[in-house]
Amino acid sequence: MDEDLVLGLYLLLVLLCGGLLVLFARHQRARAGLTGWPSLFLGNLLVLLALLALGLAGGEIYCRFLCDTTDGLGCTKLSRRWFERHWQSNQSGYRDNIDYSLKIKPGKRRISFVGDSFTAGHGIKDVEDRFANRLRRSHPEWEIHLLAQPGYDTGNELECMETCLDKGYQIDQVVLVYCLNDVADLFPEWAETVGRIQDEAARSGWFLQNSYVVNTLYYRFASLRSPEMQSYFNYIREGYRGRHWEQQQQRLKAFRNLVESHGGRLAVVTFPFFQALGPRYEFQFMHDELNQCWRDLNVPHLDLLPVYRNLPRGKLTVSWFDAHPNEYAHALAAGAIEKLLKDQMAAAPDRRHD
Repeated sequence: MDEDLVLGLYLLLVLLCGGLLVLFARHQRARAGLTGWPSLFLGNLLVLLALLALGLAGGEIYCRFLCDTTDGLGCTKLSRRWFERHWQSNQSGYRDNIDYSLKIKPGKRRISFVGDSFTAGHGIKDVEDRFANRLRRSHPEWEIHLLAQPGYDTGNELECMETCLDKGYQIDQVVLVYCLNDVADLFPEWAETVGRIQDEAARSGWFLQNSYVVNTLYYRFASLRSPEMQSYFNYIREGYRGRHWEQQQQRLKAFRNLVESHGGRLAVVTFPFFQALGPRYEFQFMHDELNQCWRDLNVPHLDLLPVYRNLPRGKLTVSWFDAHPNEYAHALAAGAIEKLLKDQMAAAPDRRHD
């Protein structure tokens, strides 16, 4: 009802400004002679107000009824509605269109993808367009699960794996889908920033809460100007240096040890920062550190940066305001990951459980 009221107010504003403009034009035609500067100013002001009212009403109609997309942090009203429309969880609490069993089905090889919003498909409307679902269709002999939630960092992924194993979840081939910002939970101040942004969104005023166009414009502008958001990548860079990187390597080693201690085999897939792709990609050193780390841990590592490096961002991301991989980027990932998994399955002993 509140959303309908906002739209009604916009439409009423269009009628009011338009009516005033018509009355003014009729009054001017009824007057003979030259038009003075006050009349010219008033006429231009009425035209401007009518155009603004029309723009607000048109923007509200477009955002409310036609636009269906997300933003990077999921703060906008548009993004929240997208999740309501397209995000359905299975009985295990993960986004998928099938349910998962604890036991590996006879005659199957199980592949468990552990990751965050990249794996879960933030911005991907149909789960069948995610890389994991594409692999599931191509390989019915594989039992593919996605243990992924938006916002997961390495600490969350380690806890997720521990929880699943404690419940009796059987593993075979585990794939950690790594994103460069998986070190963010090493910085409590960043978590506080995200929490503050989300709290402010929840406590925003009535108009900001119920107008799609105002809500969208406000948060998109705020995300570009926010000093906290500007400092985000400084946190991420620090995660690959000094004591923070040492701590992260210990967590990655713990993840490997956990998988192997339960009879599983680990492989890793790393996504780049799509918004930074180009000839001067500034996060190359992070990929280099990760490549060395996984070599030292003797874990197969597929770095997807070469797959995407020479492609424009606009072809790979959900939108300009959401740098998550789109359907095309997922399709490219599926092709590269398929080769990795085939090699792993061929090299690994059969770890199926009866």
